[in-house]
Amino acid sequence: MRLLAFLKHQSPINGSQPKFTFGGRALFCLLLCLGIAGSSKTAMAQAGSLAPTFGNNGIFTTNFTQVDASIAIAVALQSDGKIIAGGAVPSGVSQTVALVRLNTNGTLDTTFGSGGFVTNDFGVEFAEVYGIAVLSDGKIVAAAEGITGGSIGRFNSNGSVDTTFGINGFAVSNQVNGEGGPAAMAIQPDGDIIVTGNSVMARYTAEGALDPTFGTDGIAPLGGGFASGIVLQPDGKILITSGSSASHQVSTVPPQLPAASQGVIARYKTNGSLDQSFGISGQAASVTSVAGIALQSDGKIVVAGTINSQLIVGSNQTGFGLVRYNTNSGIDTSFGTRGGVITGFPPAAAGFALVIQTNGDIVVAGQTITGTGSFATSFALARYTSAGRLDPTFGTGGKVTTTLGSNTVSWISSLVLQTDGKIVAVGNTGANTGEFLDNFVVARYLTQ
Repeated sequence: MRLLAFLKHQSPINGSQPKFTFGGRALFCLLLCLGIAGSSKTAMAQAGSLAPTFGNNGIFTTNFTQVDASIAIAVALQSDGKIIAGGAVPSGVSQTVALVRLNTNGTLDTTFGSGGFVTNDFGVEFAEVYGIAVLSDGKIVAAAEGITGGSIGRFNSNGSVDTTFGINGFAVSNQVNGEGGPAAMAIQPDGDIIVTGNSVMARYTAEGALDPTFGTDGIAPLGGGFASGIVLQPDGKILITSGSSASHQVSTVPPQLPAASQGVIARYKTNGSLDQSFGISGQAASVTSVAGIALQSDGKIVVAGTINSQLIVGSNQTGFGLVRYNTNSGIDTSFGTRGGVITGFPPAAAGFALVIQTNGDIVVAGQTITGTGSFATSFALARYTSAGRLDPTFGTGGKVTTTLGSNTVSWISSLVLQTDGKIVAVGNTGANTGEFLDNFVVARYLTQ
């Protein structure tokens, strides 16, 4: 029904402009229609809701059928909006790297690899991807770790190996061994690649060779052990977080949250040496684990992870922890409560990933215990204003929980923001039946 049908037209008198008046019933109907349209628009745009046009009501899930089938750890976006997720899948008695690419609507992109999937052992045993980046030319760089070393692979946009990189497409080093703990990757503006491993980091040229100008023959020691996150400052300096309670450490058999412990932030110069002007001898402590790190546009540093606190209501008083630092490593006391934020998802939760929106809002994601009688977990997200307060316009009171089935173990490993601001979360889900059957999950959330 056209709204103009409710209008009553009055002819102009003495050259005056036409006038329109509303009858009582017409006015009521018009306001009713506008109210319905407005409320529908609000409901559709509820921040924190799953995007209904993506995948199956906002979620894409693989359908693996093997026990301990997969783990999804990393995510990246192409310039055309397609999503690449990476992790590992079983391969005989070992495991191998797996990459999957989705179209913008959350369906498998069958032009990528074989039916949307690429698997490769990366030249190391028990390999799994921990970092993915898409280059300006559309090629894909992925970093993996395994029990015999670390490896970087480069792929063409169709998923085939780019044999012009490294040796036949891969740069393998048994000195950069991330096995047993989390690792991280970053791409410099000049195309050089920085990766972390077991207490070391390395820099490779864009062609896949160790950079002799970095550290010693391309490898430098890490001050804080296993790295959980990395971010590059505009001046080229390198911020690396180290600590436990990363998504790599989720236990599925038996199921349990990773233990939370205090983390460390370290800053390194462009040559790989510790920047002594940062914190104490180049390092700053955090009261929370530091699974994620991000830079604000003003250069301030935000870290997020898991924290144990008596301020959290729950059986084990574990939840999301968030801390903001000034550029010199001093805690920014204007943020949250004297520099930090503690958020509970009773009975317990763990934070693994962090992104900052263009308006300064901060999104943290991980997992929360939701089962009764047996261990089950769900996706957990929280959004904070730039001042460090839970954003009441996001989900319920600033928090969102997404349950992917009854008696399932589910968690978010990584986050990335689309150009339109929507949140893409990559993680895992599987039935808790004693033997964990795991699947990749990619979910898209609305932000406004």
